[in-house]
Amino acid sequence: IRARRRVALTVRTQRGLFELPPVHAAALVLPAAELRRVLDRALELDPGALGDASSQGLLPVHAALTRGAEGADAEALLLVVDATAAHHPAAFGHADGDRRLPLHLALEFQTAHEAVALR
Repeated sequence: IRARRRVALTVRTQRGLFELPPVHAAALVLPAAELRRVLDRALELDPGALGDASSQGLLPVHAALTRGAEGADAEALLLVVDATAAHHPAAFGHADGDRRLPLHLALEFQTAHEAVALR
């Protein structure tokens, strides 16, 4: 059994302050070029990083899908969605603390159309 040290970053968004694990915070705010490096390193260190829930029940894919409220970077969103599909596909069926699936967040924050436009 391996103990995990919990680290949280405070992220300020248009909706307030949030305490998030580093990968979640990166998925929410970093531009695509920086996010790619963070995701690669996080997955190298911990292949399960995309399946770790925050204290609010959010996974990194949940955080990324809320980027629509912050002026979405569709390329960054796709990085998280693609990495999640490859490394933790069960995340798409994981509800957050408010019982919302990633699909609900994509619709709520209108991020789906931006991602589709890049495909």
